[in-house]
Amino acid sequence: MKNDRMLRALTLVLTIALVFSPIYQADGSTDPGNGELTKPPDVIQGGEWTDDFWQAHLQDAENIDMQVSHLFLKYAEQLHWIQTWTAHFAGGTFWQTEAVSDSVRLAWNSCEHNYYTSGTYISVVFDAGKKVDWATSTWRYSRIPDGVVLEFRTGNTPVPDVNWTDWQHPAIVFMEYYCAYTYNSDETECFSNMGGIESSRYLQYRATFSSLDPLQTVAFYEIDILYGIHRLSGSATSILIPPVDLLAWDSVQLNANRPANTTLTVDVLGPDSSVLLADINDGESLAGIDPHTVPGLQLRVSLSTTDESVSPDIDLWGLRWSIWKQLFLPAIGK
Repeated sequence: MKNDRMLRALTLVLTIALVFSPIYQADGSTDPGNGELTKPPDVIQGGEWTDDFWQAHLQDAENIDMQVSHLFLKYAEQLHWIQTWTAHFAGGTFWQTEAVSDSVRLAWNSCEHNYYTSGTYISVVFDAGKKVDWATSTWRYSRIPDGVVLEFRTGNTPVPDVNWTDWQHPAIVFMEYYCAYTYNSDETECFSNMGGIESSRYLQYRATFSSLDPLQTVAFYEIDILYGIHRLSGSATSILIPPVDLLAWDSVQLNANRPANTTLTVDVLGPDSSVLLADINDGESLAGIDPHTVPGLQLRVSLSTTDESVSPDIDLWGLRWSIWKQLFLPAIGK
């Protein structure tokens, strides 16, 4: 069991290197670290091209941000709510937990002469000052993954009431919610994209503690919640996709999220940036585009919102096409 946990922890640590998003410059271009634009692959072929925005292939972008495989409206303002020491935690609600030594931890059970193996801590209500988009959260605690699990609830009144959301986990999506254990420090750090957590002025979190060893406590050291408001409009255009094995254009791939008060439209462009198809949807046919006169296509997204605390987003777009079939004839010799 111990070896399994260590293997799992090491695997999680190794995945951290995969989650860093491209850095956006003031002009909207991506920078992989050497000051150059992200370049397309040398050859595009195989009947399908997709971009999931981990390493985006964009020709240009304006007022656009990217984060853990999502493309959305750029933040006009971003701030942090950070709790790191005992006084930050002391105003919360405790059950079989206590605030001590710059942390919240499972408390000592004097009746059993050991530590409790389960407990909860509910934070104070945080006031962002106005309705905001809760972007990401990171938290750190001692010992193994799953020792501290967080849930959140949000609302627009300073005291939680029936109009607040229920307690909920952020959407657990691959590489958008993960915990990594570090063997040398015996600590776990978790990261979550706050998918599914509603925009609001007020936020509260609940930490659920668990331990398999009553002789050791689990200590929750810190939490950092990133939040902000968005620009009202923005756009981005993919690189030109000119397949070398193009027989006929097939269809569009699109996975997008359009919250209330937002719009998101995707257009198909020709090599000269002319609009060939406007406001397309996932699976829409490209059969009407002549591959001989239009050997390459681009995708362009336009995003807007009337509520600065929410943004539409895309986590994948792409194109499909039919490819030429190779015919192999048997060699005939005398």
